[in-house]
Amino acid sequence: MRTYEVLFITRPDYDEEKVASIIARYQDVIASGNGTLKTSDKWGKRRLAYEIDGLREGLYILMTFEGPPSLSAEIDRLMKIDQDVVRHMISRIDNISHKLKGAKARPKAKAEELKIESDQEKREVSVVREEGRETSADIGPAQAEQAER
Repeated sequence: MRTYEVLFITRPDYDEEKVASIIARYQDVIASGNGTLKTSDKWGKRRLAYEIDGLREGLYILMTFEGPPSLSAEIDRLMKIDQDVVRHMISRIDNISHKLKGAKARPKAKAEELKIESDQEKREVSVVREEGRETSADIGPAQAEQAER
């Protein structure tokens, strides 16, 4: 079982009963899809970053649940066709701690300044060496050949 978080936005003019029925609808989908609902939070009315379907505000709802990947796909499919949901986003959150641990275990890249001289001009290039690989920025093809030597 994986842990997911779904954040969705409904119309701000819906009354409490309508919002409760929308939440109950997706709670039933989670239960029927062999999942378990962990939390369900209403964040309330918030201003949208940009206008969506003539709306400047939306009612934000966050639900956290556990279930198989097929359940996440089913909720995504249902929210895409649901007229009551303005926008939605489903995120898998059980693998976040694993990714953070992996990022800490990687060696830090060392940046060093390298001067490349060309016939036409001189410029400094920042080169990052990481585990035997070199990547560089702000150089052209002729300078790249010179840097490889």
